[in-house]
Amino acid sequence: MVRQKMERVGTIKEFIRGEFTCKKTVIKRDTLCTAATVAGGSIFLTLTGVDFAHASAVSGAVYDKITNAFMPLVELVKGLSYPIALVIMSGGALMIMIGNKEKGYTMIQNSAIGYILVQMMPLLMDLLVELAKAL
Repeated sequence: MVRQKMERVGTIKEFIRGEFTCKKTVIKRDTLCTAATVAGGSIFLTLTGVDFAHASAVSGAVYDKITNAFMPLVELVKGLSYPIALVIMSGGALMIMIGNKEKGYTMIQNSAIGYILVQMMPLLMDLLVELAKAL
């Protein structure tokens, strides 16, 4: 059984006041500090010159991250659209075979239109995003 080592680094009052200690080092809250644990030891990296990005650059970066996060879901829906359309078209063909031509042709037509729209949905969404950026 592995036991994790826990270490107390300060109290809540010290944190709220803006000072807390970590490995006998006092760190002020107004400096940006990042800690990384490497082989059981800690390395502190203090950054003093922080530049702020423009809002449009941040929104563009957020947009890219969101679209990249949803790409597996989009690919899954696009991949599932083919077998679903195939099953519905087969059902439409069976309807035509048993004499219900109107319902059969409607099923085939609707499944074909649905398949095409699902395959084109990323293109349409990109078009809408570009139109929104232009406004």
